[in-house]
Formats: sequence, structure tokens, C-alpha cells
Amino acid sequence: MHKQTQTGFTLVEIMIMMSITSVIAGIAVPSYQNMIERHYLKQVLEGLKADMQWARTETIKQNKNIVLSRSAGNLGAWCYGLAIKTSSKSNCDCNITDLSSSSYCDLKRITGDLYKKTTLELAYTQSNSFDSRRGTINAGGVTFSTSNYVARVVFSDLGRVRLCTPIPLPTGKTALQEQLSC
Repeated sequence: MHKQTQTGFTLVEIMIMMSITSVIAGIAVPSYQNMIERHYLKQVLEGLKADMQWARTETIKQNKNIVLSRSAGNLGAWCYGLAIKTSSKSNCDCNITDLSSSSYCDLKRITGDLYKKTTLELAYTQSNSFDSRRGTINAGGVTFSTSNYVARVVFSDLGRVRLCTPIPLPTGKTALQEQLSC
């Protein structure tokens, strides 16, 4: 006599496995969404910081003033741009895409299209200029936020650029942990 051995899973075992998997997925998804949101915000902050550091070195290297202009907007409808400042161009408009326009940001233009979850907050001034003699810039900052998080890129009169958390925090927003307060 041969004894038959059963291979595979019973319906009860499959249902238990599916229940456990759905509980784990239900716990992990909100945490994963927060991680993605923080990642988008960090990416935008680091990008602007790097662009400002590059602009500072370029203004000294080329011996030309460079202007940083920005346009506020919600959920990716924002932009910032860098342009060489001349007597006919004291500013650039990052919303302009026409290369022949005198307001086109000729060095760099970044739009929030890739960062649809981020918002660039409206600021008192929408442009700052790097001075070619010393690489200095008039102090200021740019605040970016998502639905849950907020952080700032700030720059001093000496041209130093750093990331920080705005104090006080806007209602309903959380700071990115590794940022200092500003």
C-alpha cells in the first residue's frame, strides 16, 4: 500500500496568509508614503542648495553678478532660475520659456513639475543677487513644504547656504529631523 502525501496549501492556510499579508501592508503603506514625501522635500532642498553654491562660485569665476529668481506655487507649480545679471537684465523670470526673451533665466531654470507634492512658499522678496567681487548675496531664504513637512534653504549676507527648519512651524507641519532651526 502506498500512502499518498498531500502537497500544496489548504484554503484555510491561504486565507490566513492573505490576512497576515494585508495587515502588514496596511501598516507599511502610510509609513512608505511619508518616506516618499520626505524624500521629495529633501531632493528639492538639496537641489536648490547645490544650485546656489554653484552660482556663488560661478559669479566669482566669471566676474559677473548672478541673480536667483523664484516664483511661488503649490503642488509643483513653482520654479526658480539663475541668470547673469546685466545692465539690461536685473532679474529673470523662471516662468518664461522663450529663449529669446530678455527675462529668460539663461544659466539654469528648474520647475516643480518633477516634485508635484512640494510647494514653494511665497516670500517677501522673489529674487536675490550674487555679487561678483566677493560672492556675497543679500540674506534671505526659500521655504518649501509638502502636506506634512516643511523646511527652508537660507543664505547669509556672506553667501553661506544651509538647510533649516522654520520656527515657528506652520500649523499641521512637521520638521525634517536632521535640520537645524532657523
